This record gives sequence, C-alpha cells and structure tokens, in this order.
Amino acid sequence: MKANQKSLSVHGIGISNGKAAGTLKFFRRKGTDQSRIKTSMQTNDPAREHTRLEEAIKQAEVQIRTLYRRALETVGEEEAQIFEIHGMLLHDDDLLDAVKEELKGGKCAEEALDAGAQQVCAMLGALDDPYLSARAADIKDVVRQVSRCLSGETDDGMEREREPFILVADDLSPSETVMLEKSLILGFVTFRGTPNSHTAILARAMGIPDLVDTGEIDASCDGCYALLDAADSTLTVCPDSDQIAVFSEKQRKEDRIAREHDRYLRSLMNKPAVTRSGHRMLIYANIGDGSEVAGALSNGADGIGLLRSEFLYLECNDYPTEEHLFSAYRDIAERMQGKRTVIRTLDIGADKKITYFGLPEEENPALGFRAIRICLAREELFKTQLRAILRASAFGRLSLMLPMIVSVDEVRQSKRLLSESMDELRRENKAFDAEIELGIMVETPAAAIMCEELADEVDFFSVGTNDLTQYTLAADRQNPALCRLCDENQEPILRLIEHASEAIHRTGGWIGICGELAADLHLTQRFADMRIDELSVSVPYLLGVRGKVTECV
Repeated sequence: MKANQKSLSVHGIGISNGKAAGTLKFFRRKGTDQSRIKTSMQTNDPAREHTRLEEAIKQAEVQIRTLYRRALETVGEEEAQIFEIHGMLLHDDDLLDAVKEELKGGKCAEEALDAGAQQVCAMLGALDDPYLSARAADIKDVVRQVSRCLSGETDDGMEREREPFILVADDLSPSETVMLEKSLILGFVTFRGTPNSHTAILARAMGIPDLVDTGEIDASCDGCYALLDAADSTLTVCPDSDQIAVFSEKQRKEDRIAREHDRYLRSLMNKPAVTRSGHRMLIYANIGDGSEVAGALSNGADGIGLLRSEFLYLECNDYPTEEHLFSAYRDIAERMQGKRTVIRTLDIGADKKITYFGLPEEENPALGFRAIRICLAREELFKTQLRAILRASAFGRLSLMLPMIVSVDEVRQSKRLLSESMDELRRENKAFDAEIELGIMVETPAAAIMCEELADEVDFFSVGTNDLTQYTLAADRQNPALCRLCDENQEPILRLIEHASEAIHRTGGWIGICGELAADLHLTQRFADMRIDELSVSVPYLLGVRGKVTECV
C-alpha cells in the first residue's frame, strides 16, 4: 500500500467468478510515431503506400495465425475462433474500401488505416446491438496489428514483470490478452469493455477474474495493493486490515473447494470415462500441432480425436514435401505411445487461406472450393499427404479422417487414391499399417442424413459441430451478426447428431464429436443418451468433460 493512500472501492461488471489479491499494474500501450507519419505524408506516393499496406496485411496474417495456435493451446478451440474472425477482418470489404478511399485522398498508409477503421467502428458503435457494437474492438485490434507491422514495432509496450499482478487497462484487445503470460496474471480490470467482448470471452476461458466497465481509475493507483472480487463486481484499492481479513477468508474457502474439485478430476484422469448406466465414452483431444501432445497426455487424453493437419501447410511458404509431412506425423504417432491419433486430411479454403495454393476468390468460400474438394481435384497433392500418413502409421496407431464429405462418391474417390498410395509404398518396400482406419467428418446435413450408406464405406464418424451448425442454419459462423443465432438454435443440430448416431450404431460403427459442442457440459448427458462413443475437445477441457461423463446416468 502506498503511504497515505486511502481505501478506494471501484465497481464494474464482473465477467467471471473468482478473486484475486495483488499489486495493480497499469497497461500502457505504445503510441504511433507521429513524426514518422508526418514525414511519410510529405513524401506520399499512393501506389507505394498501397503496397506498404498490402505487405503489412500479409505480415499481420502470419501473426494472427500464431495467435490462433497459441489460443488453441491456452483456451481451446471455441475461443481460438476469435482469431479466425480476425483473419477474415483483415480482408473485410467495408474496412478495406474505407482505407483505400483515404489512400486516394493523399494519406499515408498509417493514417488511411486509422481513418478507415474509425469510420467502420463508428458505424458499428451506432448500431443498437451490444453484440455488434462490441465487434468494433475486434476491428481496432486487427488495425493495431497492421499498424505495428507498418511501423516495424515488435514490443507491445507492456513492461516484463516477474511477480504476479492484477492488470489494469483502458481496454484490452484479444491479441494483447492471449499474448500475456497467463501464470503472472491474477486478474483483469478494464475501464471500458462489455460482457460480450471477445476479451471477456477469453478471460472466462482462461479462468481469470475480470472486471470491465469500471470507468477510468486514477493513475496514482498504479502499484497499489488491491482486492478483486469478480463475483461481487468490485475492486478495492488499498484495503484496510478488516477488508483484507474478510476477503482472505472467502478466498481460502473458494480455493479449497477448487483444489478439491481439481484433485477429484485428476483422480479420474487415467480411468475410463463411464456413465452410471455403464456407457463408456472415450475422451480425446483436439490439437493443432505436435506441441500440444504433451498437454493432451498430461491431462489424460485417451487419444487424439482431431489432428488438424493443415498446420504443416500454413507454416510453409510452398507445398511441404512428403518427407516433411512424414517426419511430423511420425513424431506425433510415436509420442502418443500407442494411443489412437486421428489425422484429419488437409482442410483449407473458407476461412483458411494459403497463398501458394492459388485458390480463386469466391463469392461464398464457406460453400465453395475447400477441404476434400481441393484434395480430389489435386490428386498428387492429396497422395503426398496420404503417403506420409501411411508411412507414419508404421510407428503408431494412426487413423485417417476426411473432411467436408457430402457424398458416397467422394469417399470412394478418396479410397481409390488411398489404395493407389498403398500399392506404391508396397512396391517401394516402405512399411505402413494396411488396416489403417478410415473415417469421415460429419459437417454437412448431407453427411448426417446419409450416414447409413456412408457407414458401408468407412470405419468411423466424427461430428464437426461448428460447420454442421453453420450449414444447417444457413448462418456463417464467422459473421458476428449471426453468432447468437448459432448459439441459440442447437436443437436442429442435436437432432441431426442423434439421427446419425442411431444410423451408425445400426451398422456397428462408432461415432464421436470433435466440434465445440463436445466441450459443452450442459450437453454431455444428451450425448450419453445418444450413445456417442467419443468426445474430442481442446486440451483445457479434457478433465472437466471426463468428470462430467462420470456424473451422467
């Protein structure tokens, strides 16, 4: 506590339950170098500024992919989708049109970007919809990243701390939030922000107490000791001894309950997840690359239900070779120590763009040339991946899974290429698992409806609820205006899953769920009732889902 500092109570909106006690540290963001902008304006060349902007956008794309992967590791798939949206905002027509008009008017790239963003944010802010208004923060975050690429800045302006602290800021962007060292953050306090903001969503997923919309807090509080109670929506700066005693007792009780619950979940970690009626469900992990294998195993994953293989393509500047793919898959297979790893074959297009693929611009990419459609049109590309997976299958228990299937014919074409790849490897005397399991993603209503016919062709199914939701509801899940529509209309999706489960079990196959609904604990009992065989979730949710299954009847 600072000398002579009086106790101060600050009120806001508590986003997540939880308490934190510690030193307040104010986040101070670096400003734009105005002198450099003025110099650029004096020597402005619209064509050059447009080129600079395009290069900065490309750099920002790479950074956003990195943020996406970090978010997958720390908060899970559902929350990581925030950065998929950010990747699309980089190419938002409204934003880019506004910026281009400013460039034509003689502004440099930095000022044009700032002016264009202000126009779009003002438009969103004027809407009588808190959810859409909150999306202005995402525009600002994306624009800030592009601006930093233009200026060459690499530092986020946050001093590196060694001791845990409560972070205070005017507001925090999703990118700033996910890049913070989670182990040092006791809590978040922001002057602005809303419960619907993506930063608030990330804070909830990270399990960090968060207080938003407090109004500005005086800078003299920087470095003060404080008590944050998100459940009571209060921050007490420089508390007196009685306030500290009451708070500490409440915190001890909550911490004890949390520790007991964590011990209980960890006691289940290496035990089968079985409902009280005796139905076993495998608890698998969704991972984006090999760096998540250790976390999956340390949290008791029975296997990997979804390995997103496109990470090897996204991080390359040209098509990866068979050897490059084989090495990565083999490493994961060996580290999984005999547990099944399901590799989803290349799924790009829609929201995942790779420049060197030269994919055409499409009016509606979510309904366009993507995933298995690209692979079947570019057979050599597909066979390179199939050969690599087959070779890696000699070193662990691997399964193949095809994305975006809508017909039996697509599966048969894929099986033909798989068979050709096996024949080639036999001729080359290269080992592989000739009995490797083949499955498909159920991401379209067509696949859900045709499961009984498809079951004659494949060994297993995995429901991708994210895409199944958008295709069933005709609602782009990347469109902020439609997110609530997707969240509030789960029943049609659940009925399709139930139909698929009944059809698949009649044929003796097995079915899992690997979309975000798999981690929704409110639906675990429903999935148990459907006799779903496997739930595959992001690493942070593994223990919670396993525990919930054991509570199901």
